Amino acid sequence: MSVHSELREIEIAKKKLEAKQRRLEEKAKKDDALKSSVETFARENGYRDGKALAKVLADVYGVAGGASLTPRRTRTQVTAELRDSVKAEVAGGKSKNKVSKERGISYIVIDKMVKGGYDHL
Repeated sequence: MSVHSELREIEIAKKKLEAKQRRLEEKAKKDDALKSSVETFARENGYRDGKALAKVLADVYGVAGGASLTPRRTRTQVTAELRDSVKAEVAGGKSKNKVSKERGISYIVIDKMVKGGYDHL
């Protein structure tokens, strides 16, 4: 690659970054304006700040905060017995999707078992 083509690529990258920076700055202004209006609304209606209002709204509407909304899935421990039983079910005519839903194991893991991905166990 020549020096001139690399310089052109750098100029193009600079223009893209400048455009992205403008977009982000505009979004930040909108976000700040929204936050300011929420803070004003909260104070006008007797709340300490927007956070206090949000907490009350979450309590009223039964919205849990943060990570408690969707608990993480547990990791499937694939054993030789599990692999053999899954293979037997699929060979017996059950769809991989049905086996996946019944056992609570992702379709990808079921598919990998059937294709021999866990035959080393």
